[in-house]
Amino acid sequence: MISALAIRLGLRELRHEWQAALCFIAALVGVLAPLLILLALKNGVIGTMVDRLVEDPSNREIVAVGTASFDQAFFDQMAARSDVGFIMPNTRRINAQANALRNPVSRALERSVPLIPSAHGDPLIAGRAISPGEVWLSDGLAKKLDLAAGDQVEMLIRRTVSGNQETVRQRFTVLGVIGAANYAREALFLSLDDLLDVEQFRDDLAITPDTYAAPRTAPDRYASFRLYAADLSALGTLLGALEERGIEARARAENAALLLNFRDNLNLLYGFIAMIAVLGFWCAMAANLRGMVERQRVVFSLLRFVGLSRTSLAAIPVVQSVALVCVGVAVTLLLVLPGLFFINAVFRTRAGDAVAQLGVEDLVATLALGVITAGTAALWAMRATSQIDSVEVLRHA
Repeated sequence: MISALAIRLGLRELRHEWQAALCFIAALVGVLAPLLILLALKNGVIGTMVDRLVEDPSNREIVAVGTASFDQAFFDQMAARSDVGFIMPNTRRINAQANALRNPVSRALERSVPLIPSAHGDPLIAGRAISPGEVWLSDGLAKKLDLAAGDQVEMLIRRTVSGNQETVRQRFTVLGVIGAANYAREALFLSLDDLLDVEQFRDDLAITPDTYAAPRTAPDRYASFRLYAADLSALGTLLGALEERGIEARARAENAALLLNFRDNLNLLYGFIAMIAVLGFWCAMAANLRGMVERQRVVFSLLRFVGLSRTSLAAIPVVQSVALVCVGVAVTLLLVLPGLFFINAVFRTRAGDAVAQLGVEDLVATLALGVITAGTAALWAMRATSQIDSVEVLRHA
């Protein structure tokens, strides 16, 4: 059992050798502070940014390339796959467009607005499914038209017949606004039925402005699709399945595999950097403690001579190493925590997320790792004390 005397002797030795102790603490702070700041950045902006990129639904989108046509059986089969998060028909490979959208109240007008079909489960829309007569607006479009959920928006669709312009005006109820994080461009999201009305009016001269909204049979085939993988890791298998069907497609996130691999290995990367730093500090600490024992060899022999047990003698370097590490960790936190506050104050994110953050579990883990490092680094010095005999002090007397 470690005696109280061994603890007092170890601490008094540090007080006596205060200059060497300060140098050691400064070395620990120099190693630990950058690691904690890097960990805080990993937890904050780096981890959050990578997670957002991975979870961003637009990165899971698969875009059809080239000309093709798809029947209902294709959509049913694809929807049944576990790696498909969302699929629905689209009327053309490149987005259809409304000639203009207008706010009926403020008269604000936006021309050539892309029209995107949507349905239940659309990953870009956090809300109930769109029904005919209802729309969602992208954030940029909503701001330009000064519209919000519950407002009305008027869509103008024009075509030219024998030199004469024919125009359809249709009003929709705005269900909500899609955040810029999900869709940064300007677009109107509407039901497939409403989009088919637009396309059929432009393509079929038998449909007049008066019969524009009359019920019609859905087409047998569609020119394209909107397709999202269930998650980023499913992109590869889904692209392979489309290729087997002879469908040319590409992932919108070309570096999806690299991004996913970076997220999965972010902790491993930090752990590797921390391991190298801790290993270097451990070696320096072990050598320093071993050197201390060698310098104080006569003193240790005297302590053995006056009756201090080998266990208590071996505890002295352990007490010193743990005390130095605890003080070093405390000083590091006193420097790092205000620094993190300053970083977060200067580099504010739009979403209000912390750029750098440390949790309580990080601080506890840091202290625990420091104590473990201190205890193991003292093993060499402990072994050296066990080889010191009480008669050595007599030989040096």
